[in-house]
Amino acid sequence: SDRYNVPDRKTGLAGLAQLSPDRVWNFVEVNVTKAELVRLRQERISCLVQPCSSVLDDSIGCAIWFAARGRGRLLQRASNGDMNMLSEDYTSPAKVLLVGMGADEQLGGYSRHRQKFLRSSWRGLLDEVAFDVGRIAHRNLGRDDRCISDHGREARFPFLDESVMSFLNSLLIQDKMDLRLDRGIGEKNLLRNVARQLGLCQAAGLPKRAIQFGSRIARQESSTEKGSDVCQRLTLVASVSATTCP
Repeated sequence: SDRYNVPDRKTGLAGLAQLSPDRVWNFVEVNVTKAELVRLRQERISCLVQPCSSVLDDSIGCAIWFAARGRGRLLQRASNGDMNMLSEDYTSPAKVLLVGMGADEQLGGYSRHRQKFLRSSWRGLLDEVAFDVGRIAHRNLGRDDRCISDHGREARFPFLDESVMSFLNSLLIQDKMDLRLDRGIGEKNLLRNVARQLGLCQAAGLPKRAIQFGSRIARQESSTEKGSDVCQRLTLVASVSATTCP
């Protein structure tokens, strides 16, 4: 269905085409109906997201939970590049998931980093990046880890590996990002250059798109909500199901 042909799926398939052509890759299309979203948010996801309670937490938590479940249509890319549909109802057996959390915080990927740079130049940007890195454990990682591990899978965070963080901390901020450049170029500039060297040229030029927008999960709810608002869907569920959370 066209309604599931969301931006992240399009860029995912495009990125898949750039990966090693000699390997057979599985691509799982995760299609979620509004009814399923509402039901599983109430039954499981709201408890996992807590104590986070914003509209943003709801959107990200739900998107990560369904992605980590790994259930959907199985497409397989053959060595000749063709995509073949192998199953309408597939669940990935993977026990470990590689996730990209930590790249935006350390490499200036958020719009607020650009706004801070425009207001306060490099000193302000450095402070904003340090603030984001310092709070990532309690702001994001607990929520994300709970949503992933609920499926019996373990998350791995390559960008938060101690050696990676140590290396990034050893660099000047100008060597990691250059927000004087346009969106899609200056943020995460170091990572984009690495991607180009690996042959991922198309992916290297894409601007950041938050998961709640790339998956279109944000469109499932009220268009007047702001990400920082307290999410009434989470608070209502929490008030009636606190004693039944897994």
